[in-house]
Amino acid sequence: MNDKISIILPIFNVGPHLRGGIDSLVNQTIGNENLEIIMVNDCSTDGSDKIIDEYAEKYDCCVAIHHEQNSGAAYTPRNTGIEACTGDYIMFLDPDDRYTLDACETLYNAVKEHDADMAFARFRRIFEYGGKVQKSYSPYMDNLDEVYPDETFETENFLDVPDFIWDNVIEKIVYGKTVKGVYPRDKPLDVIHIDNIEQEPDLLKMHPAVWSRIFKRELIMDNNIRFQPYVSGDDMAFALETIIKAEGIVFLNNFMCYDYYIRDLPSDKSITNTVNVRLLDELMESYIYCRKCTEGYSKEVQTISVNPHLLHWTNTWKGSPFTKEENRLLLSKVNRLKKIHKSDLKSRMLLSSITTALETAIYTARE
Repeated sequence: MNDKISIILPIFNVGPHLRGGIDSLVNQTIGNENLEIIMVNDCSTDGSDKIIDEYAEKYDCCVAIHHEQNSGAAYTPRNTGIEACTGDYIMFLDPDDRYTLDACETLYNAVKEHDADMAFARFRRIFEYGGKVQKSYSPYMDNLDEVYPDETFETENFLDVPDFIWDNVIEKIVYGKTVKGVYPRDKPLDVIHIDNIEQEPDLLKMHPAVWSRIFKRELIMDNNIRFQPYVSGDDMAFALETIIKAEGIVFLNNFMCYDYYIRDLPSDKSITNTVNVRLLDELMESYIYCRKCTEGYSKEVQTISVNPHLLHWTNTWKGSPFTKEENRLLLSKVNRLKKIHKSDLKSRMLLSSITTALETAIYTARE
């Protein structure tokens, strides 16, 4: 193997989980001599800094970088890693998660075989508190049904529209419940290879998991793609920019490359599992950014790039109490998106439902 893969880890106070994450990299089947593991410490106070220094001393492939000032979110250390890395390909790991042992080798082989700009695969969503495992959503039939249950949005009708409209319009059409198989016998799909996203916009329905993907260095550098300054939603913006600009995309529908641990214990919650108004505010800013990025693309790309994520946003909002002022702030952001995201009737219906729900909440929420 002549190429090197750079893997970037943003690190802040993940001491109890950190060794497992790094170990999943140094033990990859591709061989750590083919890896450059960039560990960026964002001023941790729990000893994470000492752990990455230990690995940097022990392994030639490990590089420790220490920020002098905490940035408060993962986007800055991720961008630091992009600037510092030297690999031919770039990947990302959140240090409280794990790569499956052949993740790097399988993704690298896929992107090389098809001479593509990027490749990605499925992941396991592991709930520590509930003790359950789900496979990440895919719009395609797979061979994983007997092993893992589906990851789906909550089935609850959280927009409070008539059930018929929810079941037959919003959930089924906006999110996209139709599962694709191989014609004519609906066999599971294994590998999807396309030249550009316009050929298969349904790929945008999946979780924007940057850590389940491998990117050719030139895709990121030549297009000057970096993580946007959002506490939540920076990965969505990055994933969208890369996939709409990629020349050659490969999706491995039956391969699990990543274990995504949902830190939902009351005493051990990650930032993105701690719901507050800033998280939802910046998620909406990310949707606005993403929608602007799709100007000039087909209406299908514009719609699919945002609508499924709006369902997730609304479900999160509905399950969290906010004050009148907080709801007013969120309504102002939704209205900003509403002005530019009107590519079809479904989008207008969805955003109108969300604004109505927010307007209702403003009159009933506490001060």
